[in-house]
Amino acid sequence: MSQVPGVKKLIKFTQELRGSFGRFKTDDSFRLHYLMTSVPIEEIDSLSTASELFRLEKVDFEELIQRDIDFARVQKIANEYLSQGKDRVVFFPPLLACVVLLEDSGAIKRKYDQVVRDVEEEGDSQVLRGTWDSDGFQLALPVGNKDSCTRMISWGNSDYLYYEFAAMLRLNPKRAKLVVLDGQHRLEALRLLRKNPEQKTILDGVEIPICLVWAPEAVAGDPQDEDMMRDFRELFVRVNSEPRKVSGHFITLLKDDSYAAMATRQLANLWKETETPGNWIRLHLLEWNTREDERVDKRTRDFSITTVAIIASVLHDHLFKTGIAPELLNLEERAQDFEVIDPEFSWNGLVDNTHGSAIDKIVKTQIDTILVPALDIILRSATPYQRLEQNLGAAFQRLQQKVDENNGSFVRLKSLLGHYIYREEEIFEDSARSAYLDFRKWITIDAGDRVFFYSVFQQALLRFWLAMSSLLKPFGLRADISAKTTLIALDALCFKQSANFLGNERRYTRRVLWKNESVNFGSAWARSAWTDLLCVSLLNAGVRDAAVVYLQSEVGIDKQTVGEIDSQLREFGRVRTATYLSRLKAELVKETTQSYEEFFPEEKANQLRAWKSSSHEAERRKFDAAIEERASARAREAFAELADQLLISTEDLLRTVDVS
Repeated sequence: MSQVPGVKKLIKFTQELRGSFGRFKTDDSFRLHYLMTSVPIEEIDSLSTASELFRLEKVDFEELIQRDIDFARVQKIANEYLSQGKDRVVFFPPLLACVVLLEDSGAIKRKYDQVVRDVEEEGDSQVLRGTWDSDGFQLALPVGNKDSCTRMISWGNSDYLYYEFAAMLRLNPKRAKLVVLDGQHRLEALRLLRKNPEQKTILDGVEIPICLVWAPEAVAGDPQDEDMMRDFRELFVRVNSEPRKVSGHFITLLKDDSYAAMATRQLANLWKETETPGNWIRLHLLEWNTREDERVDKRTRDFSITTVAIIASVLHDHLFKTGIAPELLNLEERAQDFEVIDPEFSWNGLVDNTHGSAIDKIVKTQIDTILVPALDIILRSATPYQRLEQNLGAAFQRLQQKVDENNGSFVRLKSLLGHYIYREEEIFEDSARSAYLDFRKWITIDAGDRVFFYSVFQQALLRFWLAMSSLLKPFGLRADISAKTTLIALDALCFKQSANFLGNERRYTRRVLWKNESVNFGSAWARSAWTDLLCVSLLNAGVRDAAVVYLQSEVGIDKQTVGEIDSQLREFGRVRTATYLSRLKAELVKETTQSYEEFFPEEKANQLRAWKSSSHEAERRKFDAAIEERASARAREAFAELADQLLISTEDLLRTVDVS
């Protein structure tokens, strides 16, 4: 009878790295540990980038570390630097990587369950051994003596001398991953050469210098509430600020001291997690990984709705900076919670600066339950955005059909889109690039909808909604109800393609919203004018009726309150109409002055030229009077056209305002 073999303990820490151990901590900062080491080129696959290791389906969007791989830059490093090393030295500074633990679900672990620090006997010497999450990773430091070393560390309840240069880090590869925070392009360049049989030998014998960092004290239950993901994101932002600045989108997404950035991340996370018919991810509707700073406010894809920069900037400037955030976020209902945490915290003065984990946790709850759902309504339920989402969903369903047919080009394209790679220069395979061109052709935007995808309109849309929220909040209406009311009002006029309310061919939009065929966004007043004109639409009885009917029939507002809301909407529209028409008149005077030859017959223009250049004050006044008269006539024509769009008389329009 055969003998049952003895039970052996599983060896989980199968990856070992030797190097020099160090610590980094200022008076108030959390502690970091690091190991300076190197990895042979043959073991390059032990290093990962966030882009390949963490699919967004497995992590919260807020847990984003770095997915911004610029493949053009990777090729440049590989082919113009590493491959051109003949008769010169070639070197990379150390990569910076963090030791990340994964949950069983594949998500990034934010806190350790436990940290055990032991002192163990090994032969005639002792070893300090720290173990993070019993099967995560281990650090071993040989204990020294005062005759041979000077480095000292607190371990358990005692202080020990240790040999920092003989440290050993052991990892469980199933749970502990080495994720590159800084140097991901260098890493990808090395991999690119390794994949090419003709270039692979270039790297023979290379050892990749690396600095591994981890947060040793982020333990569950710790009163400081340290969060490893927040630590690593902070590291990423700091080390990438100079000399190569992170793109505007990533700075927004990784910003931890801004509630506007927090709200934008949470919206992105909602769009990532929401199930859709056809099993595609709504995050494709949001541009969040554009690299160039100058393009962060511009849509670069026809099938996206907006960008994170547009959303975050409006929330910063027109929600938190203006002081309406406490009211919109209903912070008063959490006043007692704030009082318990910090009696001196002034919740009614909340601006766009975070205040520490406990306070921020409450604010984040309000953002998640109030602000984010309202943003989702505004940016997805608006009629033109609904049409785009439906078209994009149909395109993804068509893509899946091609994949089911085992079409290799579309199989590869689906993988690329799954990694949110859209730029053609980053799609190396010709067949996949061709498939991408087909995919884009499947998605159409009606020409009449294009104005609604300009950044200035989207900023105006969000600002209009914030203004409506402030107006409706005293009636007990939350931000999501205000969002729906806003869209219903816009559907009654602005979103109607036949009305073309915002078009550049209208007399009342030229010189204000538009300069010829181009959007006028060169000044703050021009950007505000887009919001003003949306507010002007409230003078249309049909617009107000649509809003109040919704509030009465769907929300249950009583008839008397609905009447009060209607009056306030009309008054609000009147005030903003005065602002808009005053600016319009001023711009018409300015244009008439600058280009008077275009607005007067030749004989009169010659006379005006003489008056303008005259040294006599009386003749210059004649010039100004003639300009004023012509500009006023042009203004009346523009006002009449606007009144026609609003379905009111010009006299009724002018009664609401005082335009000198």
